[in-house]
Amino acid sequence: MPVIEGSPEYLRRYLDAVEGQSKKRAAKVAEGKRTSSVIERYKRSVHFQKLAPRTQSDYLKFLDSFDEEFGEEPIELFEERQSLAEIEEWKARWAHSPKQYDYATSVVTRLLNWAVNTDTSIATHYHRGVERTYKSDRSNIIWTPEELEALLSVADEVEKRIVIAASEGGLTPQDIGTLTRENVHPTPGGRRIVFRRKKTAVPVSIPVTPALAALIDETPPHQKHLVVALQGGALTSLRASQIVRDLKLRANLAAATDPTKTRIRDELRLYDMRGTAATELLRAGCSLNEIAVTMGWGIRHAANIIETYAALVPEVADDVLAKLMVARRKVAAGER
Repeated sequence: MPVIEGSPEYLRRYLDAVEGQSKKRAAKVAEGKRTSSVIERYKRSVHFQKLAPRTQSDYLKFLDSFDEEFGEEPIELFEERQSLAEIEEWKARWAHSPKQYDYATSVVTRLLNWAVNTDTSIATHYHRGVERTYKSDRSNIIWTPEELEALLSVADEVEKRIVIAASEGGLTPQDIGTLTRENVHPTPGGRRIVFRRKKTAVPVSIPVTPALAALIDETPPHQKHLVVALQGGALTSLRASQIVRDLKLRANLAAATDPTKTRIRDELRLYDMRGTAATELLRAGCSLNEIAVTMGWGIRHAANIIETYAALVPEVADDVLAKLMVARRKVAAGER
């Protein structure tokens, strides 16, 4: 039976429909305010998508765990100071690893900053300026020429290319396997390797030394990347680091039975070869700007790093002594 417009039944049905729509809108808003929904929007955002694939993978580990812990809670929870204690309890599962604990801290801070500044789902949060626990300074750890030679002495041709790329070019484990012939550019006096660091996107310009030139020129024509894994596939940072660890083991086994061979220090790793390359530039008298461009560092960071390396390079002490003696001779001559 049709309902007459303006009748009590018509009015009742109209009010029920309005109430139903209001409830649907409220439910939709509530759903959008769930922490799980905010995390999903962050994953789809340009801020997350612009991260390197490896970084995205690392972030997802913590984002998914955070979602599992807090996903059903309203995002407004993190506007309350008390939420710090709950986040701290969640991070405690990585208390055994200060580095992982701090990574969790960084990911949550990045997520909540995005929720405030871009998603505007919350007005503020208190997970800012949280103290980090992991501090790593390896700037005073560099390979000596003797240790590099010991490494190369037990390496096959493919393994040698990894060591040369890292020690001669100062390439990071993340960048070694990414370079192709297209990254090699001519210069008025030779060639250089030009690329942007995978981790920071900072531009890098590396002079092609004779050792790097041999590496480039001896790359098989069919091989896309200049440096590859042992079986010819793509070289990942983890695999490159493992190869160097295996070489260290072989070199130290050889040194254990032959006292004339150099033993490689246990704490040395592939990444420390960047320090070796930077030290060679310092030894060669390169300027701060030249070292920064070659290593892909900012000027301020390069200044801090080189200050440490300078204390490790014995030639620096010799140079200071030579300048001191010249100054003293001038003073002595003037007194006469």
